[in-house]
Amino acid sequence: MIASPITAKNGPAQKHHTPDRHGRTDATYSDPEAYERFMGRWSARLAPSFVRFAGIRNGQRVLDAGCGTGSLSLTLLAAGDEIRVVGVDPAEDYVAFARRRTPDPRVAFRVGAAESLPFPDKSFDAALALLVLQEFDDPVRAVREMARTTRRGGRIAACLWDFVDGMPMTSLFWQAAETVAPEAVARRRAERQPCKIGLQELNELWTDAGLSDVRTASLEISQAFSSFDDYWQPFISGCTPLSAFAAAVDRETRGELANELRRNIPNLRPDGSFVLPARALAVAGIAGH
Repeated sequence: MIASPITAKNGPAQKHHTPDRHGRTDATYSDPEAYERFMGRWSARLAPSFVRFAGIRNGQRVLDAGCGTGSLSLTLLAAGDEIRVVGVDPAEDYVAFARRRTPDPRVAFRVGAAESLPFPDKSFDAALALLVLQEFDDPVRAVREMARTTRRGGRIAACLWDFVDGMPMTSLFWQAAETVAPEAVARRRAERQPCKIGLQELNELWTDAGLSDVRTASLEISQAFSSFDDYWQPFISGCTPLSAFAAAVDRETRGELANELRRNIPNLRPDGSFVLPARALAVAGIAGH
């Protein structure tokens, strides 16, 4: 079995050091515009690769589970003029933002949880979850719900950032925070365990959910920042629990967190811009029923 909090096998899933919990109803998730500047822009960059990995075809009806601000739904609509999409997320502010952002009649958004999808069996040709799987209260149940609502032979796919060693955007932050505020980081980690999910754990989760022909892959993008402020100001916007934590530590250290982080940015160009790599882990399987 999966030796990580994602299993939710023996109780609720623990919470993680992740910046993109856009499916949650936490009060922090009430500013989708700020979230877009912080993490949503990278979700949009990753979504086309994920859609290709999932093998979505024109004419399909696709579920976007944990749709957040609608990055995946928007990408799906661009994949074919006959695609239909339904996005579901428990955060009302994010659903409202997705509706405004994507007025296309081929997509519908509604408030709901992935663990209890409000659809009959075999309603979709495929079900996808972009960068939210680790944030479901019960990932196992969510995957099974995605499979239940997908027709036999349909594709179930998800991806999440590789927070272990594939996301310098956040790992650089944690290194700086440990240097200037080790006690605050220790308290944070006692409350929210780091996310340590790999391709093997994803493969096991999909297999345990009864899906067949399971395959995994790493998806890579680059994160280009025009300046340190382009990186840091969205980071401390308070739009997610991690963002709020970063802002609090920066205040408590009187800006030393930002100074330490600025010193550690690699390959800084003369104009102040820089590029960080980012890697996501993806998994897909076939619903059998």
